[in-house]
Amino acid sequence: MALLKTLRLSRFLFAFLFLSVTVGCSSNTPDTPETVPVSGTVSYQGKPLPGASVIFLDSSAASPQTGTLNTITDDSGQFELKSYFGARTVKNGAVPGTYKVTILKMVPPGEMTEDEYEAKVAEADKIVSGGGVLSQEQTPPELKQLIPRKYSDASLSQLEAKVMPDQENEFQFDLK
Repeated sequence: MALLKTLRLSRFLFAFLFLSVTVGCSSNTPDTPETVPVSGTVSYQGKPLPGASVIFLDSSAASPQTGTLNTITDDSGQFELKSYFGARTVKNGAVPGTYKVTILKMVPPGEMTEDEYEAKVAEADKIVSGGGVLSQEQTPPELKQLIPRKYSDASLSQLEAKVMPDQENEFQFDLK
């Protein structure tokens, strides 16, 4: 049962990050700062990285007005950043400033494909929701972080993005 909770947490890592940071970044005023468009691509080992979480963290952390900035890459590794101000206000782009960037991608272990993993999770959910207990064989394995910690750990990441007003803000992150 504890493993299933861990799997669900891993499966919804992006949602968890979004909610945990949004709660701390909500504003009491209905006014939100102006944002500028931010986009880019993420590649890993020379190939586009689909389904990766891209998170921009305010380097100065001076103001909660910067909101929560994150997105998921599409099938070609491209992203368009969104800023979340509280629970109800979403804007495209980011407030101009300097951001530390982290990139996360959870994948099934070993040779298991994402489709095989999703099928295993669906089977486990069906058993548990029916009141059953999972055997070791029925329990989905834990997801693993594909991206090295030097990019995925906010305390270690050296990735940076300077978002400037009145200019194109397109970033290329080529992870090795």
